[in-house]
Order: sequence, then C-alpha cells, then structure tokens
Amino acid sequence: MRISTPITKESIKHHLAYSSWKYALVVIAAVMGWSLVYTTTAYRSPQEKRIDVYVQSATTTSEIMEQFFKPIWEAAVPEMETVQGYTLLSTDEYTTNMQLTTYVFAGEGDIYFLTEQYFKNLASTGACLPLEGLVEDGTLQLDGIDLQKGYLTVVDEYDEKDQPVSTSRHLYGIPLDSFYGFMNGMQVDNRGLYATIMVNNQNDDNVIPFFSALLQAGKGEKENWVNE
Repeated sequence: MRISTPITKESIKHHLAYSSWKYALVVIAAVMGWSLVYTTTAYRSPQEKRIDVYVQSATTTSEIMEQFFKPIWEAAVPEMETVQGYTLLSTDEYTTNMQLTTYVFAGEGDIYFLTEQYFKNLASTGACLPLEGLVEDGTLQLDGIDLQKGYLTVVDEYDEKDQPVSTSRHLYGIPLDSFYGFMNGMQVDNRGLYATIMVNNQNDDNVIPFFSALLQAGKGEKENWVNE
C-alpha cells in the first residue's frame, strides 16, 4: 500500500517556508564549488611569463596599478603575459608581518613597494636583491636620486655563539620619496616607501628591465600639495 501526498500550492508554500534555508545552502555550496574549481583550473601564467608587484598602500587598487603598468610592460618586457598589481592594506603590524612572511616564503611577488620598517625587515633576512651593481652598470638610471637610505648593513656570517663574524653593506631598496609620478599614475602616496626586488623572483631577465622602466615612469614633477 502506497500513501502519497498530493502536490498543491499550499504544500509547496509550506515546504518552502520550512526548507528554504536548505536551498540557500545548496546555492552557496554550488557557488563556492564553482569558485574553487575556477581558481584551481584557471590558467595562470608561468613564473617566467609574469611579474607581480606588491604595494603597501591604502589609496590604490589592482586595476589602477595595472592600467599604469600596461604601457610600461608592453614597451619594456612585451614577452610577459601578465604584470599584476596587489595591495598590502593592513595597518596592523603583526598582520602585515605575517602577510609578508607568507608571501616571501611562498615565492609570491617579484617587486615590492614597502614602508621603511618592512623593507628593512625583509632586507635584513636576505630576501631582497642587492641593487648597487645595477646602478653602477647603468641598468638602473638614477642620477640625481639620493640612494643612501636604501643602503643597509647586513650580517653575512655568524659564529657558533650567534655573534656576527662578517657584515656587508648593499643597496637593497630605492627610496621613492622623489618619485612623484607614482602619486598621479598609481595613486600611491609613495613618500617613505622603498622599491625592492625579491631575490627569489626567478625571473631576473624580465623583472629587472621592468623595474628599471617602472622607476623611470615614476619620475615626475612635484605636485603643489606635496609637502617636504
């Protein structure tokens, strides 16, 4: 013997009233599942065909940065498939340190624009590429730019008691205080920021020429509103 309940408007209404949350969960699960599938299967340019720039700023967006990067990328490194910008927004010191540590150890980011504190933290661990050779051979054309604040002394070797045995001094970052073009082009208040290249970028042949062209594009006239 089979008992069946007829489907009526009242039964549908009653069912939806008590079970609508189930359908909402199904929709959410479907959306999240699709997002996960898309994220894991979407094409991502290989390391040698992409450049990622991380900027510590709360005034710009990825879209604004990438619009600024596009003509620079096409002229300097046209063989790159993507040049993308990312913002580091956190104002909390602990969170920002965790972000940077995670990115660096994961090999994320080729070029960083960082405040002095975080720039020095990274450079002191050996995460940043020494740049003085690139200045000396003319790869980075920075005549008239005061680079002294970008030099740091780091420990190269410790003894068995964790005491410094040898140190060296290198240019790890380019002080961006006078690169006023970034303020208009990227909408970044770059006063107090340092531009640096990660030593593990795995793409020196393209990252360095783009970095050089990016710095040239960042030069510009000082705006009236910019205070010393």
